[in-house]
Amino acid sequence: MTALSDLFAQRLADPAIRLIAETTAALRADAGFAQRPTDAAAGALLSEETPAPLGSDALEAVLSRIEAAEQADLGAAAAIGQGRWADEIADLPSPLREAAFEALKTAQWEFVGFGIRRLPLLTGDGSVAELMRVEPGHGVAPHDHGDEELTLIVTGGYFDSHAHYGPGDVSVARPGFVHDPKADPGEVCYLLAVTYGPAKFQGAFGVLQALMGPPKGAKSVWGGH
Repeated sequence: MTALSDLFAQRLADPAIRLIAETTAALRADAGFAQRPTDAAAGALLSEETPAPLGSDALEAVLSRIEAAEQADLGAAAAIGQGRWADEIADLPSPLREAAFEALKTAQWEFVGFGIRRLPLLTGDGSVAELMRVEPGHGVAPHDHGDEELTLIVTGGYFDSHAHYGPGDVSVARPGFVHDPKADPGEVCYLLAVTYGPAKFQGAFGVLQALMGPPKGAKSVWGGH
């Protein structure tokens, strides 16, 4: 996970990457995920610094952030039973949950294939973040990638002919990596995908894609067929 955390750290200025990094951290149980080899050196340098006094409003600021988090939890609870799949969204990790509810104020779930829906969340520095909802057993045809794609498994899981991924796992796909993800049976698979370019489908899907192009605004492999 060091390579992945380093990748995140290098791109945190991109809001799409920041969202997937925060959601990954919220999902993973191992505290070591957030640590990088440079942390020890940074800690040593920090220990040599002269402590700075806290501002007079430090406690108030912390309490305000705690209250905001509590209000977000209350808002998620209030959303249960309101709108399509609101109950499922309310159970997602808080960074992704809040992004999804915010997106639903101006966007809606889009049909992009049998058993697959996409919700556009935000655009970043050349990237697009999308929340994908995949019914058990559904998936996409074999495809390559026009650019990099990071996919975080939030619930459920999938197998892509190379490996199996479950909650907290991140698949990093780049040009030349061909796979065909298919969701596991039994549980709805929620995915957070951050993409920098559209998928390149093979066979009949590839011909159709060349003729029609991907859905408007869609870049994720789950939304590009």
